[in-house]
Amino acid sequence: MHATDRITQIMFARAVSAGRAAELIADKEELRETDRFFRRMGLHRNHPREVGLLRNHIREQVAHYCAGVNDGANAVGQSWPMWATGFESEPWDPVSVLLIGNLLSFGGLAVSQLENERIVVELIQSGASEAALREMFADRLDHVDFDLIRQVASMPRMSDEALEVLADLPRLAGSNAWAVAPSRTASGGAILCSDPHLEINRLPAIWYEAVLRWDDDYVMGATLPGCPLVAVGRTSKLSWGVTYMKGDTIDIFVEDCRQAPTGQWQYRRGEKKWHDFQIRQEEIGRKGGESETLMVLENPQGTLEADPAADGYQFSLNWTGTSPGSGAAIGAWLDVIAAPDVASGMEVAEQCPQPTLCWVFADIEGNIGMQGNGRFPVRRSGATGLAPLAAWDEVNHWDGFLPPEYLPSIYNPECGFVATANEEQPVVDGVRVTSQTLPDYRKRRIVEQLNYADEVTVEEMQALQYDYISLQARDLLPYLLPHVADKNVVHRLENWNLDYTPDSHEAVLFQRLYRNTLLEIFGHAEGLGRRRVLYVATRVGFSSMVIAAVDRILKKEDSLWWKGRNKGDLIRAAAEKLSLEADKPWSDVNNFYFTDRFFGGISGGRLLGFESRPYPMPGNFATIFQGHVLQTAKRSSTFAPSYHFVADMATSEAWSNLPGGPSESRFSAYYKSDVPRWFDGHYKRLSWEENV
Repeated sequence: MHATDRITQIMFARAVSAGRAAELIADKEELRETDRFFRRMGLHRNHPREVGLLRNHIREQVAHYCAGVNDGANAVGQSWPMWATGFESEPWDPVSVLLIGNLLSFGGLAVSQLENERIVVELIQSGASEAALREMFADRLDHVDFDLIRQVASMPRMSDEALEVLADLPRLAGSNAWAVAPSRTASGGAILCSDPHLEINRLPAIWYEAVLRWDDDYVMGATLPGCPLVAVGRTSKLSWGVTYMKGDTIDIFVEDCRQAPTGQWQYRRGEKKWHDFQIRQEEIGRKGGESETLMVLENPQGTLEADPAADGYQFSLNWTGTSPGSGAAIGAWLDVIAAPDVASGMEVAEQCPQPTLCWVFADIEGNIGMQGNGRFPVRRSGATGLAPLAAWDEVNHWDGFLPPEYLPSIYNPECGFVATANEEQPVVDGVRVTSQTLPDYRKRRIVEQLNYADEVTVEEMQALQYDYISLQARDLLPYLLPHVADKNVVHRLENWNLDYTPDSHEAVLFQRLYRNTLLEIFGHAEGLGRRRVLYVATRVGFSSMVIAAVDRILKKEDSLWWKGRNKGDLIRAAAEKLSLEADKPWSDVNNFYFTDRFFGGISGGRLLGFESRPYPMPGNFATIFQGHVLQTAKRSSTFAPSYHFVADMATSEAWSNLPGGPSESRFSAYYKSDVPRWFDGHYKRLSWEENV
């Protein structure tokens, strides 16, 4: 069915992950750029090795899946987008499965960590106050040599167009998952709720919903086309959902490089020892054009981010996902389907090497639990991984991987529920698995509501997935309003219910006051700079890491960020500028349109109806329903619930909706068949029984 309904999606996704998009799809600069990115990392080279390391029963299941994809592909033939681009498909094999998994693990998730580490480097290199940056990222930059980083050539940035290609990957920008024990439910069974968040305005939807039945068992939920995995789902015994832990498994290093008289590039270790880089050649194909050769320099500590232009310092990159055994992740997704209970599911999840996730479970016996997973490097004492270290000092090198006891794990807590929503994980023995500063607004809102809940129902949990209340606004208003002179603004925001519904004018008012305050406090030349503040707060560069850090600073009485200035005066000046903008509802500010992944944004696509009318997006990044709209170089982008799933383990059913449908064909009735439910907050019943 993946091949029948999503043949273009899986074939194009494999081409991108393999670094062959410009060769197989179209010779466009943004595709050549993403090809260079993936080929430089060299992930494609490891997959044959990883297939050989799969356990026999996993390899067998993967082989059966591939046979099914090939049967479907042979029956379907070429889709319209494949015909239009002259795409020649190749047989699906286990390597293809692992390539699709890499889109989720690296292209969609590890890259988001990398982008935030790039932001830290850029802030350091921009000349912002060292002391102020250390305050902003408290306890995370204590080990960092700012002077060294400022001597390194700027990190290469991908173009906005290439970043948009990466943004089209299954990228869990934020997610919610929680489970409620039978002691708190009306049915007497445990309830599992999960809604992964990613870009939702590009159709077809990332997820493909399925109900699979065999013998007397079943599995139902969200599957990823191209992979035999159920990301969110349930069986007759167990249900599960995941959130992105935002764990730090990727590090940037600084290499001291020189070119030897022979022309060979070398890197330094210690004071005077020089070693030759390993050189890898990658041929980047071009559809209808001559291929280009990419020379990649690497060593045991990583891969240079760019070819060195001269002797001196260069950045390199290392990711734990390149180490042997990383392909075993597909085994975890298959084994969890066979797990009989929460304890078994947690054991399976704990061994999953990538990506870093928090798994939430519930079973028919009433057990609930949460288990983190991921392969984290052992860094030197005091190092967090958020900023680069010198690679020539061997004390900075990774020393194996952290044991499982550093992973978050909860089983049947006394409070009667578990919840996770991309919050920071606790520091264990001085070790952070999440190096970013992360907001906890969604997690706290979920916990608040569950603390008051008793005899909860499926309908109440569905309503909680559609909660639009912002704890960010509740937290910050007491620090902002005392300095606002306009009594009308104060009155409106004091009486606002903190709800980001489409018709809320106060949501826009708060967002403008917040934005103006950030510009006044952090946007000055000696700080982050006006353009950078606008970038991280409003465009594709939006960084929840920076937002979480500045929100904490706004609550402080004294800070280096307003040293020599009066905090109250800055907020007052920010509020005075509110009158310069027209009063609008949230729907006028936070809206989006659906577009087709393959034909959206082109004139022919618009004429054929591949782009929709504008839709209002409720919520924002700080609400449980994370309705987050960004403006990229050429189009709007969204982070929002890509799948709503609620399962009461006292029954054999589940309830769901998603912003899309099963078919990738714009002309199919199933292209966006679930979209009305998603907007209205209505759920459909999933059942393993026939004729339901």
